[in-house]
Amino acid sequence: MEEKPPPRAFDLMAIGVASALMIGGGLGIGLAVDAWLHSSPVGTLLGLAFGIVAAVGSTVKQIRRLM
Repeated sequence: MEEKPPPRAFDLMAIGVASALMIGGGLGIGLAVDAWLHSSPVGTLLGLAFGIVAAVGSTVKQIRRLM
């Protein structure tokens, strides 16, 4: 079985940036929904939860690709 080279710094930074963008995007969408529907903090919490789930899923997928 062929070993893969260790991940480069760019690979790890890309995972971090993608995670931050997903969490921030989910939070931003949640805040916008709350402002539109006057439903604070329901949209914010749901958007944040969605962003966290997306970030974790993406991180797991990328780590598996690198291993």
